[in-house]
Amino acid sequence: MPIILHKFRNHQVNPKTEILILGTFNPDIPAGPDFFYGRPRNFLWYLLPQCWGLDSLKEAAFLNKQEFMAAYKIDFADIIHSLNIPIGEEHNVDDDFIDGHIEAWKEINDLIDILPNLKAIYFTRKTFNGIPNMRARVNLIAGHCNQKNIRFCKLETPARFHSPEKQQQWIDTIILQNTCLRP
Repeated sequence: MPIILHKFRNHQVNPKTEILILGTFNPDIPAGPDFFYGRPRNFLWYLLPQCWGLDSLKEAAFLNKQEFMAAYKIDFADIIHSLNIPIGEEHNVDDDFIDGHIEAWKEINDLIDILPNLKAIYFTRKTFNGIPNMRARVNLIAGHCNQKNIRFCKLETPARFHSPEKQQQWIDTIILQNTCLRP
């Protein structure tokens, strides 16, 4: 079975990061996005800037996204480093499929330990139905954050659609910090 690596495995999280947005996996395939949350049906680059009242970066150049990240001290990582999958399943991004084919995890707790300014981690998933391996891994990360007094919350997934309710949940969690969905 082929090993599929994370597309952005060489991405270096900025050491000045205060907010880390944590996801699951971006396969290193030719048709994949140019950066985290870049798939056409993902609205993170609309939701996140709107939290601060800014215009959408969904269709923006990567440089504009980098400028936003630097200005707001935000960066990205995924919990999975690689998958070991059957031939012909390279494009399968279903959560339950991915959960059953994890070859290696990214060491997020090690990353947390080298980010001296980290204040919050937001995991872009509301539920863990059908993905017990990811649930267990996220619980380990949340426990590590708790020990280091780092805020850890789940966010409604930015995938599939944007809505005023989803936008408000992101604002309430990230900006106002009056909600926090726990793992």
